[in-house]
Amino acid sequence: MTTNEGLIFLINEAESVAGGVRPLARLLEVNPSNLLAMKKGERPANWRIRGKLRAVLGEDPAHAFMAAMAEDLEQSENDDEKKAADGFKTMLAAFANDDWRKRRDSNP
Repeated sequence: MTTNEGLIFLINEAESVAGGVRPLARLLEVNPSNLLAMKKGERPANWRIRGKLRAVLGEDPAHAFMAAMAEDLEQSENDDEKKAADGFKTMLAAFANDDWRKRRDSNP
C-alpha cells in the first residue's frame, strides 16, 4: 500500500485538480469526512480510492487501478497474491503511462 505521505500527496494534488475536498469526494464517491479521515491516516484508502485519485491526476485509469491493486497484493502474506502483484508490475512496466487523455481526444 502507498505510504501515508504518498496518500496525502495524492489527495492534496487531486483536491487541487477537482477544486476542493467536496468536489473530490463526489468524484471518488465517498463522504468528505471519510476523505479527510484518509488524509489524516485515520481511515485506510483501498485500491479503488487510490486508483481514482491517480485517474483524477491524469494517469491512465487502467494503469492507475492496476498499480493500486499491485501495491495491496505485494503487502500480502499469501504467495499467490505476491505472484499476482509481480504479474501486475510486469504488465505495468510493459506499457508506458503516457497521457491517455491526449490519445483518447485525438481519436474521434
